[in-house]
Amino acid sequence: MRFVFISLILVSASLGSISTAAADPYVGFGVGTASYKADLTASSGNEIDDDGTGTKLYGGYAFNKYFAAEASVYNFAEASVGAVETSPGGSVVSGSVSMKGVGAYVVGMYPVTKDVNLMAKLGVLNWDADLRVGDTTRTNDGTDMAYALAASYAFTKELLVAAEWESFNSDNPELSMLSLGFKFIFK
Repeated sequence: MRFVFISLILVSASLGSISTAAADPYVGFGVGTASYKADLTASSGNEIDDDGTGTKLYGGYAFNKYFAAEASVYNFAEASVGAVETSPGGSVVSGSVSMKGVGAYVVGMYPVTKDVNLMAKLGVLNWDADLRVGDTTRTNDGTDMAYALAASYAFTKELLVAAEWESFNSDNPELSMLSLGFKFIFK
């Protein structure tokens, strides 16, 4: 995983030498649905397949109109179910999963029109998750590949609305997020 992270940094650094004609820093936020699939058998439970509200803050630097580097901070909130069976025919307790993470991405952009932009992201996510069944809480963490597809529409040169689907290769919980938010470009 370190190889992937170092490779992303080197690719990002090399993109800076391509062109600085449209080089702009940006910040943004997104709110959406984080879809969890968690295996709670280690905590004497079954599985959770549920949604929670996810939020993210991000910032980046567009080297030109085709390439950018981006960092994100995520709070995937909590998805919970009121009844998780601890074993077949066993007791029923509540269960939940919550997750937070920090991501780094290389972003490829394709300007369809002056106002519409399509994007693809590839990067890594460092995450921490809390898995709870009844009174038992277990934690899990990792650093895994992340990728995304997005589209944005520019209201002005500085203010854009962006829709994004992100998927993270985390093993437990499995997670994807669909979000809508705003992006501000410093011109």
